[in-house]
Amino acid sequence: MAKFWGVLLFLGCLPLLSVQASDRNVSYLDEVYSLGSVAGQGLACQAAKYDEYELLARAIMIGKAQNAAQQKEGIEQYNTGKVEAFMAMEDENFAACDEVNAEFNNQKIFKSTLYSDGRIKLYDGTMITPRKTYNAARLYEKDPDAFAKADAAYKKFIAEAEKNGKNAQKIELHDANYDKYSDQF
Repeated sequence: MAKFWGVLLFLGCLPLLSVQASDRNVSYLDEVYSLGSVAGQGLACQAAKYDEYELLARAIMIGKAQNAAQQKEGIEQYNTGKVEAFMAMEDENFAACDEVNAEFNNQKIFKSTLYSDGRIKLYDGTMITPRKTYNAARLYEKDPDAFAKADAAYKKFIAEAEKNGKNAQKIELHDANYDKYSDQF
């Protein structure tokens, strides 16, 4: 049953990702939350294409933000989705990772092209141009310890929750790249 819920959570995000460019009814915040949720599952399952996904998802997030305030809110939604998905996978003892990895590594997003100035051409041909150009190479740096850091943050959160009677503070799972894109793009 746990395996079922992990796969369902992941597969539930995929429809939003597959219509992200064409369906204008999906709000920006819903879209970046979904992008973050899929990132959290990829991180939890240590997916082979996790780092590539992070780069592309962040480019979409930055490129679609209409202004700095919306981008800041989008970053928070992205990270919330990422944390919640990671925690859900950890709660299920990573039971669905084989299925998640199979789906994760074959997403349409990987057929997108990110240009050095921050523009991204999605798999369906849609071009997303950011409000201002930026060096896309600076958007994301691979962190070989990302899973270990997330796992430690999760375990600290659980220990705090148990100690404080389930009233733990919100878990922080900002990676080393968070400050790089939180206000610079």
